[in-house]
Amino acid sequence: MRIAMPVTILTLLALAGCQSTGDDADAVPASAIPPGMASSVTVPGGAPGDIADLVNATAASGQSQLLARGYKKTIQQGQTTFWWNPTTTICAQVVTSNGRYQTIGAAEMRYCGY
Repeated sequence: MRIAMPVTILTLLALAGCQSTGDDADAVPASAIPPGMASSVTVPGGAPGDIADLVNATAASGQSQLLARGYKKTIQQGQTTFWWNPTTTICAQVVTSNGRYQTIGAAEMRYCGY
């Protein structure tokens, strides 16, 4: 019992340092997601794991990659385009600015027609 109490206290102190600050500075990068999980994971910040790497891609190459990865364009509203992947059932929102994908996030299914 004398050894267990200090070990418990040290463990709790160590775990207390693991709390998130609430910003994405301590987030796991999309590239760290195992390939087998990428199709169903949303990384911190909201981007579906299988397309998070497309942020900052040119609009032309980003569109080609989305199509190659099984996404279909559903709605375009100004600089925002919604993409649906029927295999993963992910609805994604892509915002383009200055010819590049600025943000990618998960969107409500209604924007993809579901």
